[in-house]
Amino acid sequence: MDSCDDLIPECLNFIRGVVDSEDLPLNISREMLQQIIHKNIVKKCLELFAELVEDKENYKKFYELLYYHTSQSGDEMTSLLEYVSCMKEIQKSIYYITGESKEQVANSAFVKRVWKRSFRVVYMTEPIDGYEFDGKSLVSVTKEGLDLLEDGEEKKMEDRKAKFENRCKIMKEILDKKVETVTISNRLVSSSCCIVTSTYSWTANMEQIMKAQALRVNSTVDYMMAKKHLEINPNHPIVEMLWQKAEADKNDKAVKDLVVLPLETALLSSGFSLEDPQTHSNRIYHMIKLGLVAAEEHSAVVPDEITPLEEVD
Repeated sequence: MDSCDDLIPECLNFIRGVVDSEDLPLNISREMLQQIIHKNIVKKCLELFAELVEDKENYKKFYELLYYHTSQSGDEMTSLLEYVSCMKEIQKSIYYITGESKEQVANSAFVKRVWKRSFRVVYMTEPIDGYEFDGKSLVSVTKEGLDLLEDGEEKKMEDRKAKFENRCKIMKEILDKKVETVTISNRLVSSSCCIVTSTYSWTANMEQIMKAQALRVNSTVDYMMAKKHLEINPNHPIVEMLWQKAEADKNDKAVKDLVVLPLETALLSSGFSLEDPQTHSNRIYHMIKLGLVAAEEHSAVVPDEITPLEEVD
């Protein structure tokens, strides 16, 4: 059951198991049965914890479920309580990112901007179902609505959105239904673009977990799958060149491939899987071929334009 408030206290909601019992007389009420189960589950859990304490290695593994690596903790782990106690006064939320491993999330483009503001990001490599701790909301750095603007930057951001609105519109027309929206980003530092998800949809990590379930309900998966929004870094040279080519001829196939490739790369780096990996591979191979041809043409021209060193006085 997703909700067993009458059977187990909230502090033990991480416990998973089966309640087994001998035959019971039919005259026991439902409320009485729930009270009996509740009492025995709590008792059994406490007995299990007492046994774990004696096994130092296993108890350490159990206790680490309550601790996390962060963007500023190195190899040390910290609790959410310690995180909150070290929060800056201007920080209102707990920032986190989910993924398969510490190494994967630590290298994510989503972390850099938050880290640059000197805010810590909690690395969560296990699925979570809590969205608040100690009165502080947990905010995913991979979802839309992340507010990292400093005082006075809101107006500048609005001006930038207006300035690049038409260019974003052209990219959205090229990408069509591949993304919900295309907009400039306030969270990117060195990356050209990133994929963010809707506030109430699954993260990329949760989407992969749910897709892997053998008994998944496809209608639920389709409903909860992330609505993907492309955020682009207008200061990145790749983005500027893509815009120039798209404005020149947005219907050119080569231009479309050039626009789609950063999107697919952003999907992969954000933890999503591609619907058509083969088409992505073909685009990569085509771009490699064009690069090699250009390199050959360049090497064929350069020797004729350069005076040999030994001929220089």
